Amino acid sequence: MKKILFTFFLTTVLVSCAILCTAGYLAGDYLVGFALERGSFGDPQGPPHAYALLMPPDKRQFNPPDAPSEEWHLKSTDGLFLNATHFWPDEESSRWVMILHGYGCTQQNSWFIAETYLQMGYHVLTPDLRASGKSEGSYVTMGYRESQDIVDWAWRITELHPDAQIVMHGVSMGAASVMIAAASRGLPPTMKAAIEDCGYSSAYTILAHQLEAAFGLPAFPIMAFVDFACKKRAGFSLREANPLEAVQEARVPMLFIHGDADTLVPPTMCWELYENCHASRKDYFSVPNAGHAVACQKYPDLYYQKIFGFLKPLMQ
Repeated sequence: MKKILFTFFLTTVLVSCAILCTAGYLAGDYLVGFALERGSFGDPQGPPHAYALLMPPDKRQFNPPDAPSEEWHLKSTDGLFLNATHFWPDEESSRWVMILHGYGCTQQNSWFIAETYLQMGYHVLTPDLRASGKSEGSYVTMGYRESQDIVDWAWRITELHPDAQIVMHGVSMGAASVMIAAASRGLPPTMKAAIEDCGYSSAYTILAHQLEAAFGLPAFPIMAFVDFACKKRAGFSLREANPLEAVQEARVPMLFIHGDADTLVPPTMCWELYENCHASRKDYFSVPNAGHAVACQKYPDLYYQKIFGFLKPLMQ
Protein backbone atom coordinates (compact mmCIF):
# COMPACT_ATOMS: atom_id res chain seq x y z
CA MET A 1 0.00 0.00 0.00
CA LYS A 2 2.83 2.43 0.93
CA LYS A 3 4.54 1.67 -2.37
CA ILE A 4 1.36 2.49 -4.30
CA LEU A 5 0.88 5.77 -2.40
CA PHE A 6 4.50 6.75 -2.99
CA THR A 7 4.21 5.96 -6.69
CA PHE A 8 1.00 8.00 -6.91
CA PHE A 9 2.58 10.91 -5.06
CA LEU A 10 5.73 10.84 -7.23
CA THR A 11 3.67 10.64 -10.42
CA THR A 12 1.55 13.58 -9.28
CA VAL A 13 4.63 15.66 -8.53
CA LEU A 14 6.26 14.83 -11.87
CA VAL A 15 3.10 15.56 -13.85
CA SER A 16 2.60 18.82 -11.96
CA CYS A 17 6.20 19.84 -12.64
CA ALA A 18 5.79 18.98 -16.31
CA ILE A 19 2.60 21.05 -16.53
CA LEU A 20 4.22 24.00 -14.73
CA CYS A 21 7.32 23.85 -16.93
CA THR A 22 5.23 23.66 -20.09
CA ALA A 23 3.07 26.58 -18.93
CA GLY A 24 6.20 28.50 -17.95
CA TYR A 25 7.83 27.95 -21.31
CA LEU A 26 4.68 28.96 -23.18
CA ALA A 27 4.46 32.13 -21.09
CA GLY A 28 8.15 32.86 -21.68
CA ASP A 29 7.79 32.22 -25.39
CA TYR A 30 4.83 34.59 -25.56
CA LEU A 31 6.69 37.34 -23.69
CA VAL A 32 9.72 37.03 -25.99
CA GLY A 33 7.47 37.42 -29.03
CA PHE A 34 5.57 40.27 -27.39
CA ALA A 35 8.66 42.22 -26.31
CA LEU A 36 11.42 41.36 -28.79
CA GLU A 37 9.98 40.11 -32.09
CA ARG A 38 9.55 42.60 -34.87
CA GLY A 39 6.12 43.15 -36.44
CA SER A 40 2.84 44.34 -34.99
CA PHE A 41 -0.77 44.97 -36.03
CA GLY A 42 -0.31 43.67 -39.55
CA ASP A 43 2.92 45.55 -40.21
CA PRO A 44 5.83 43.06 -40.53
CA GLN A 45 8.31 45.96 -40.38
CA GLY A 46 6.70 47.48 -37.31
CA PRO A 47 8.18 47.47 -33.79
CA PRO A 48 7.47 44.74 -31.22
CA HIS A 49 3.92 44.63 -29.88
CA ALA A 50 5.05 45.89 -26.47
CA TYR A 51 6.23 49.17 -28.02
CA ALA A 52 3.45 49.47 -30.61
CA LEU A 53 0.80 49.39 -27.89
CA LEU A 54 2.42 52.38 -26.19
CA MET A 55 3.32 54.41 -29.26
CA PRO A 56 0.81 54.68 -32.16
CA PRO A 57 2.22 55.02 -35.71
CA ASP A 58 1.44 58.75 -36.03
CA LYS A 59 3.64 59.43 -32.99
CA ARG A 60 6.66 57.76 -34.63
CA GLN A 61 7.07 60.24 -37.48
CA PHE A 62 9.74 62.94 -37.28
CA ASN A 63 11.23 65.36 -39.78
CA PRO A 64 14.86 64.88 -40.80
CA PRO A 65 17.43 67.62 -40.17
CA ASP A 66 17.60 70.36 -42.77
CA ALA A 67 20.97 69.22 -44.12
CA PRO A 68 22.36 67.35 -47.13
CA SER A 69 22.05 63.61 -46.64
CA GLU A 70 22.62 60.20 -48.20
CA GLU A 71 21.68 56.62 -47.32
CA TRP A 72 24.37 54.24 -46.17
CA HIS A 73 24.16 50.45 -46.17
CA LEU A 74 26.07 47.76 -44.31
CA LYS A 75 25.98 43.97 -44.09
CA SER A 76 26.18 42.78 -40.50
CA THR A 77 28.47 40.00 -39.34
CA ASP A 78 25.49 37.64 -39.29
CA GLY A 79 24.29 38.60 -42.77
CA LEU A 80 21.64 41.28 -42.18
CA PHE A 81 21.39 44.35 -44.40
CA LEU A 82 21.47 47.46 -42.23
CA ASN A 83 20.47 51.01 -43.13
CA ALA A 84 21.61 54.44 -41.94
CA THR A 85 21.52 58.08 -43.00
CA HIS A 86 24.56 60.36 -43.19
CA PHE A 87 23.97 64.09 -42.71
CA TRP A 88 26.61 66.72 -43.60
CA PRO A 89 27.35 69.85 -41.56
CA ASP A 90 27.64 73.23 -43.28
CA GLU A 91 31.44 73.14 -43.21
CA GLU A 92 33.73 70.17 -43.73
CA SER A 93 34.88 68.58 -40.48
CA SER A 94 36.66 65.51 -39.15
CA ARG A 95 34.22 65.25 -36.24
CA TRP A 96 31.56 62.53 -36.47
CA VAL A 97 28.79 61.25 -34.23
CA MET A 98 26.71 58.09 -34.48
CA ILE A 99 23.35 58.52 -32.75
CA LEU A 100 21.72 55.25 -31.67
CA HIS A 101 17.98 55.11 -30.98
CA GLY A 102 16.14 53.24 -28.27
CA TYR A 103 13.98 50.14 -28.08
CA GLY A 104 11.12 50.00 -30.59
CA CYS A 105 12.24 53.21 -32.26
CA THR A 106 13.98 53.96 -35.58
CA GLN A 107 16.64 56.41 -36.67
CA GLN A 108 13.88 59.03 -36.91
CA ASN A 109 13.96 59.22 -33.11
CA SER A 110 17.62 60.31 -33.40
CA TRP A 111 17.00 63.23 -35.74
CA PHE A 112 16.17 65.87 -33.10
CA ILE A 113 19.53 65.14 -31.44
CA ALA A 114 21.23 65.18 -34.84
CA GLU A 115 20.20 68.81 -35.36
CA THR A 116 22.37 70.06 -32.51
CA TYR A 117 25.41 68.02 -33.50
CA LEU A 118 25.12 69.36 -37.06
CA GLN A 119 25.04 72.91 -35.69
CA MET A 120 28.24 72.12 -33.80
CA GLY A 121 29.96 71.04 -37.00
CA TYR A 122 29.66 67.25 -36.71
CA HIS A 123 28.92 64.80 -39.49
CA VAL A 124 26.01 62.70 -38.21
CA LEU A 125 25.22 59.03 -38.89
CA THR A 126 21.81 57.80 -37.70
CA PRO A 127 21.51 54.02 -38.13
CA ASP A 128 18.34 51.98 -37.98
CA LEU A 129 19.42 49.35 -35.48
CA ARG A 130 18.74 45.74 -36.46
CA ALA A 131 15.06 44.75 -36.54
CA SER A 132 14.16 48.45 -36.75
CA GLY A 133 13.23 50.84 -39.56
CA LYS A 134 14.76 49.86 -42.89
CA SER A 135 17.28 47.47 -41.34
CA GLU A 136 16.70 43.72 -41.50
CA GLY A 137 16.27 41.43 -38.52
CA SER A 138 13.51 39.60 -36.70
CA TYR A 139 14.45 40.19 -33.07
CA VAL A 140 15.68 43.12 -31.01
CA THR A 141 18.61 41.88 -28.90
CA MET A 142 18.64 44.69 -26.29
CA GLY A 143 22.18 45.78 -27.15
CA TYR A 144 23.87 42.40 -27.49
CA ARG A 145 24.21 42.19 -31.30
CA GLU A 146 23.43 45.87 -31.89
CA SER A 147 26.77 46.69 -30.25
CA GLN A 148 28.69 44.80 -32.93
CA ASP A 149 26.72 46.62 -35.61
CA ILE A 150 27.85 49.92 -34.06
CA VAL A 151 31.47 48.81 -34.25
CA ASP A 152 30.97 47.89 -37.90
CA TRP A 153 29.41 51.29 -38.67
CA ALA A 154 32.38 52.97 -36.98
CA TRP A 155 34.72 51.03 -39.25
CA ARG A 156 32.69 52.07 -42.29
CA ILE A 157 33.17 55.74 -41.33
CA THR A 158 36.87 55.11 -40.74
CA GLU A 159 37.36 53.39 -44.09
CA LEU A 160 35.78 56.31 -45.93
CA HIS A 161 37.23 59.05 -43.70
CA PRO A 162 40.50 57.89 -42.08
CA ASP A 163 40.91 61.23 -40.27
CA ALA A 164 37.50 60.92 -38.58
CA GLN A 165 37.09 61.45 -34.85
CA ILE A 166 33.98 59.54 -33.84
CA VAL A 167 31.59 59.85 -30.90
CA MET A 168 28.82 57.31 -30.27
CA HIS A 169 25.72 58.69 -28.53
CA GLY A 170 22.99 56.25 -27.50
CA VAL A 171 19.63 56.64 -25.79
CA SER A 172 18.02 53.86 -23.69
CA MET A 173 18.63 50.59 -25.59
CA GLY A 174 20.91 52.59 -27.87
CA ALA A 175 22.85 53.60 -24.76
CA ALA A 176 23.13 49.96 -23.67
CA SER A 177 24.43 49.13 -27.16
CA VAL A 178 26.98 51.95 -26.93
CA MET A 179 28.28 50.76 -23.56
CA ILE A 180 28.76 47.21 -24.82
CA ALA A 181 30.40 48.49 -28.01
CA ALA A 182 32.78 50.60 -25.89
CA ALA A 183 34.28 47.40 -24.51
CA SER A 184 34.89 45.83 -27.92
CA ARG A 185 38.47 44.99 -28.83
CA GLY A 186 37.44 45.65 -32.42
CA LEU A 187 36.78 49.38 -31.98
CA PRO A 188 38.64 51.48 -34.56
CA PRO A 189 41.23 53.97 -33.24
CA THR A 190 39.03 56.76 -34.59
CA MET A 191 36.49 56.18 -31.78
CA LYS A 192 37.07 58.93 -29.24
CA ALA A 193 34.16 58.94 -26.77
CA ALA A 194 30.79 57.49 -25.78
CA ILE A 195 27.67 59.27 -24.51
CA GLU A 196 25.13 57.03 -22.81
CA ASP A 197 21.73 58.48 -21.95
CA CYS A 198 19.40 56.48 -19.63
CA GLY A 199 20.87 53.06 -20.39
CA TYR A 200 20.18 50.02 -18.22
CA SER A 201 22.71 47.87 -16.38
CA SER A 202 21.55 44.63 -18.04
CA ALA A 203 18.68 43.48 -20.24
CA TYR A 204 17.83 40.66 -17.84
CA THR A 205 17.70 43.01 -14.86
CA ILE A 206 15.59 45.71 -16.53
CA LEU A 207 13.04 43.21 -17.85
CA ALA A 208 12.83 41.58 -14.43
CA HIS A 209 12.33 45.04 -12.92
CA GLN A 210 9.52 45.82 -15.37
CA LEU A 211 7.79 42.50 -14.70
CA GLU A 212 7.57 43.41 -11.04
CA ALA A 213 7.03 47.18 -11.33
CA ALA A 214 4.60 47.31 -14.27
CA PHE A 215 2.80 43.98 -14.03
CA GLY A 216 3.22 42.95 -10.40
CA LEU A 217 4.64 39.57 -11.48
CA PRO A 218 7.52 37.83 -9.70
CA ALA A 219 10.80 37.85 -11.65
CA PHE A 220 11.45 34.33 -10.39
CA PRO A 221 10.71 31.92 -11.95
CA ILE A 222 9.21 33.82 -14.92
CA MET A 223 12.49 35.36 -16.10
CA ALA A 224 14.15 31.96 -16.21
CA PHE A 225 11.51 30.80 -18.70
CA VAL A 226 11.73 34.06 -20.66
CA ASP A 227 15.50 33.72 -20.99
CA PHE A 228 15.23 30.08 -22.01
CA ALA A 229 12.66 30.98 -24.69
CA CYS A 230 14.85 33.89 -25.80
CA LYS A 231 17.75 31.51 -26.46
CA LYS A 232 15.47 29.21 -28.45
CA ARG A 233 13.72 31.89 -30.50
CA ALA A 234 16.21 34.74 -30.84
CA GLY A 235 19.47 32.87 -30.35
CA PHE A 236 20.86 34.84 -27.42
CA SER A 237 20.57 35.07 -23.64
CA LEU A 238 19.28 38.27 -22.08
CA ARG A 239 22.21 37.97 -19.67
CA GLU A 240 24.56 38.54 -22.61
CA ALA A 241 23.25 42.08 -23.06
CA ASN A 242 25.20 43.27 -20.03
CA PRO A 243 26.40 46.90 -20.04
CA LEU A 244 27.43 46.68 -16.37
CA GLU A 245 30.01 44.05 -17.25
CA ALA A 246 31.04 45.93 -20.40
CA VAL A 247 31.79 49.31 -18.76
CA GLN A 248 34.46 47.63 -16.66
CA GLU A 249 36.35 47.13 -19.93
CA ALA A 250 35.45 50.49 -21.53
CA ARG A 251 38.09 51.58 -24.04
CA VAL A 252 36.95 55.18 -24.56
CA PRO A 253 35.94 58.06 -22.25
CA MET A 254 32.28 57.89 -21.29
CA LEU A 255 29.63 60.35 -20.15
CA PHE A 256 26.67 58.94 -18.18
CA ILE A 257 23.35 60.85 -18.32
CA HIS A 258 20.13 59.94 -16.53
CA GLY A 259 16.93 61.71 -15.51
CA ASP A 260 16.35 61.47 -11.77
CA ALA A 261 12.60 61.02 -12.38
CA ASP A 262 13.04 58.05 -14.73
CA THR A 263 10.48 55.38 -13.80
CA LEU A 264 11.35 52.99 -16.65
CA VAL A 265 15.06 52.58 -15.99
CA PRO A 266 15.86 53.32 -12.33
CA PRO A 267 18.43 56.14 -11.89
CA THR A 268 20.32 53.84 -9.51
CA MET A 269 21.31 51.78 -12.54
CA CYS A 270 23.15 54.76 -14.02
CA TRP A 271 25.07 55.39 -10.82
CA GLU A 272 26.01 51.71 -10.62
CA LEU A 273 27.25 51.84 -14.23
CA TYR A 274 29.26 55.00 -13.53
CA GLU A 275 30.80 53.59 -10.37
CA ASN A 276 31.89 50.41 -12.16
CA CYS A 277 33.18 52.11 -15.32
CA HIS A 278 36.94 51.81 -15.81
CA ALA A 279 37.21 54.26 -18.71
CA SER A 280 40.23 56.57 -18.81
CA ARG A 281 37.84 59.49 -18.32
CA LYS A 282 34.24 59.51 -17.17
CA ASP A 283 31.57 61.89 -15.90
CA TYR A 284 28.05 61.63 -14.48
CA PHE A 285 25.13 63.98 -15.13
CA SER A 286 21.87 63.56 -13.22
CA VAL A 287 19.12 65.58 -14.89
CA PRO A 288 16.59 66.95 -12.36
CA ASN A 289 12.90 66.10 -12.82
CA ALA A 290 13.53 64.34 -16.16
CA GLY A 291 11.79 61.09 -17.05
CA HIS A 292 13.02 58.38 -19.38
CA ALA A 293 14.78 59.58 -22.55
CA VAL A 294 13.54 63.18 -22.24
CA ALA A 295 16.56 64.85 -20.61
CA CYS A 296 17.53 66.51 -23.89
CA GLN A 297 14.02 67.98 -24.18
CA LYS A 298 13.65 68.95 -20.53
CA TYR A 299 16.83 71.05 -20.36
CA PRO A 300 18.32 71.16 -23.87
CA ASP A 301 20.83 73.94 -23.16
CA LEU A 302 22.17 72.23 -20.05
CA TYR A 303 22.12 68.81 -21.76
CA TYR A 304 24.24 69.84 -24.73
CA GLN A 305 26.46 72.11 -22.65
CA LYS A 306 27.40 69.07 -20.57
CA ILE A 307 27.98 66.88 -23.65
CA PHE A 308 30.13 69.32 -25.61
CA GLY A 309 32.00 70.33 -22.47
CA PHE A 310 32.87 66.66 -21.97
CA LEU A 311 33.86 66.21 -25.63
CA LYS A 312 35.89 69.43 -26.05
CA PRO A 313 39.22 68.13 -24.74
CA LEU A 314 38.77 64.83 -26.60
CA MET A 315 38.16 66.19 -30.11
CA GLN A 316 40.73 68.05 -32.21
